[in-house]
Amino acid sequence: MGLKTKIVCMGDSITEGFNISAEEAYPGQLQKLLGEDYLVVNKGVCSSCTLNVELDGEVMGYPYVCQDRYQEALLEKGDIYIIMLGTNDAQDGMDDVEDIRYPLHNMISRKADFVSCYQGIIDSVRRAAPEAVIYLNIPIPITECVWRKHQERYLQELMPCYEEILKQNPDIHKIDIHAAFEKLPKEELKALYLEDGLHPNPRGAELIAYTVYTKLKERY
Repeated sequence: MGLKTKIVCMGDSITEGFNISAEEAYPGQLQKLLGEDYLVVNKGVCSSCTLNVELDGEVMGYPYVCQDRYQEALLEKGDIYIIMLGTNDAQDGMDDVEDIRYPLHNMISRKADFVSCYQGIIDSVRRAAPEAVIYLNIPIPITECVWRKHQERYLQELMPCYEEILKQNPDIHKIDIHAAFEKLPKEELKALYLEDGLHPNPRGAELIAYTVYTKLKERY
């Protein structure tokens, strides 16, 4: 039996699989779709963001690059890397109840740093696995989220940033997960989320996996 093609999935809770099992998360479902010739490794970290910046000497948010699983992802030296980050950068730090904004979680205020921080992740992947093929996933829409700090309008503000990243890196392949969700009727879209309106349920993760699978099969 030959060597398996290794796919490393990097990202936040949508990749790790918030409140669903490892098998139900999109990397687990992608593994089933691809079969035994592939090894899909899940290195998502809940709550993590693209940004790795400071405010008054303190780190903002929960940077993905500061997490152990980020370093583990690089050490995997995969054949393919799939990066899906940005959902936790599309927030303004507002409290769920009171009109209080927490500056260290007002990530959208630093959207000017989004491209350079994302580029840093890409560059690290290239150094770790120079021959790897890199895919950039555009994240799923933010629907009626129970946490008001997360808003679709902020994710829309990041859309030009993704296009800039892709423009700067013509060898990277785009997978538009956002568009795959957005084209569905409102009720069908809602049925793909957990009650929090932010994270996909197993059916939503299935659509992510299938969208990624379809893109991968164009090349492999």
